[in-house]
Amino acid sequence: MRNLQLLVILVLIIFAVSLIQEEGLGSKQIQKKNIMTPIPTPTPISIPTSIPSTSTPIPSSQINMSSFVYPGSIILNQSGDEMTLQSTDDPQAITNWYKEKITGMGMNAKSFVQTNTNGNVLNKLIGAKAGFKVKIQIEKNSSGNITAIKVSLG
Repeated sequence: MRNLQLLVILVLIIFAVSLIQEEGLGSKQIQKKNIMTPIPTPTPISIPTSIPSTSTPIPSSQINMSSFVYPGSIILNQSGDEMTLQSTDDPQAITNWYKEKITGMGMNAKSFVQTNTNGNVLNKLIGAKAGFKVKIQIEKNSSGNITAIKVSLG
C-alpha cells in the first residue's frame, strides 16, 4: 500500500513538472521575465529653495545705507558704501532683523551663514538683486557684550 502511495505522488510530481514546462513557466523563463520587468521611473518633485516674501519688494533705487542701520545701534564709522555699527543686543536678534530686512527687500539671491564656536559668534549675510548687493557681518566675542556689525553695499 505504501508503494502505491509513493507511485501516485511520483506520477503527480512528474505531471506537474511537465505542465510547467508546457506552459512556458520554467525557472529560466521566470527569471527572464523578472529581469525584463520595467522599473517605474520616480516622478520628480519641486522643492523651493527659498521662501517667497509676502511683503512688497523695495526698488533698488530706494535702498541706501540708512536702510541698514540696526535699530538702537551706534554708528562707529560710515564712508561711501561701508558702515560699521555696534550694539549690545543679542547677535541672534540682530541676525534675524537683517535676514528679515534682506528678505523684505525682495532679494532673490540670499546667503545666510551663522557660526557660533564657544560663544564666539560670526554671522555673514548676503543679499542681491538686479544691480544691488548687500553684505552684512555680525561678530561678537564670547568675553564681551558688544556686537559689531559691518555693512557694505555694492
